Amino acid sequence: PKRHEVRQFEVETDLVGPVDASYTNQDNSKIVATDTQKNTIFLLSQKLNFERSSREDFAILIARHFVRKYPDAVHACTVKIAETVWERVQVAGAAHHHAFTKKGTFVGHAFVKAEGSRGNVTSVESGVNGLTVLKTTKSSFEKFVRDEYTVLPEVSDRLLATSIDARWHYPAPGVGAVTTNFAGASEAVVRTIIQTFAGPPNTGVDSPSLQHTAFEIGRAVIRAVPAVQDISLNCPNIHNIPVDFSPFPGQKNQDATGNPDVFWATKEPFGIIKVTVARDNRRRSRI
Repeated sequence: PKRHEVRQFEVETDLVGPVDASYTNQDNSKIVATDTQKNTIFLLSQKLNFERSSREDFAILIARHFVRKYPDAVHACTVKIAETVWERVQVAGAAHHHAFTKKGTFVGHAFVKAEGSRGNVTSVESGVNGLTVLKTTKSSFEKFVRDEYTVLPEVSDRLLATSIDARWHYPAPGVGAVTTNFAGASEAVVRTIIQTFAGPPNTGVDSPSLQHTAFEIGRAVIRAVPAVQDISLNCPNIHNIPVDFSPFPGQKNQDATGNPDVFWATKEPFGIIKVTVARDNRRRSRI
């Protein structure tokens, strides 16, 4: 039998229209009720097919529906979708017919805005939240500003970890047909983020700072995924601090190479590194 497929979306709609009278004159004639919005989304989901069923495609479908269906009541519609991604279970090397496991540490999202009775899509944004990555070497942090307030030591080799929130924009289709392969492009973006952070499998890549790594990730995405117009990265620095063994006589926090091997992951305080890399008209990356 045909294999089952799963898509899990959490949808938020924001309708803009001439509803002032509902606040001031007890006139609800221009309100599209929450119940109507909920039921519409359930019914529209049946129009998806598994060749074109990305969160971006669904958001465009919803946004266009509301501005076209209610031109007098809805002048603009924005749609936000958070996607929980499910991956097919593998059993004895074979893909399971109907069993899935949650994929990755992150949640995907889409944000679409449509305006006017023709369903003019003016913005298509995609992204992921909580893409958590770590590497245990090839990271340093040196030659930063030092003064009487600084106690942070310079390190030539450290653990580097972050939980990346990334947002990127695709060309808006306007009133025309949607031609972008959103699912394929989003998969390529996530793959490029992870691979650029990690570097080659046997050697890795040097990271002199999280700032530099974030920029290199953004630049790699712009180069690798032509549909992406710009990408913004929000990267909190998750510190992993070597545990001080000095209070314990005869104990050292060292592995066979002399480096620390016991760490504690701190939650606060931490820095948040932010960067935006965009494609310009000359097809170069800029920041």
